[in-house]
Amino acid sequence: MKKNEKNPPRPTLSPACALIGRFGSRWALLVLLTLHEGGVLRFGELVRAVPGGISERMLSAALRDLERAGLVARRVYPEVPPRVEYATTPKTESLMPILRQLLDWARENA
Repeated sequence: MKKNEKNPPRPTLSPACALIGRFGSRWALLVLLTLHEGGVLRFGELVRAVPGGISERMLSAALRDLERAGLVARRVYPEVPPRVEYATTPKTESLMPILRQLLDWARENA
């Protein structure tokens, strides 16, 4: 018998599992906070702005995941060389007050 069959997830914890899955990496939260504070940023600007020294590979993965989740908007301009800009979405903006509360709690309880 598989572990999941033995202990199925409880319905009350399902949203928590989804949340952890979406923000499982520390980079996802840092990218969201950086975009929220910095506004519309290009990829290179994000590499330099995200605290902690994110690699281009990790930033690409985080942006891809956040875009799939509808939390980051990606705009490509038909130029040579191509220009790509990233920004938060209304969905992200509704999440920011909650993230700020979590950050305040973390500061108070560090």
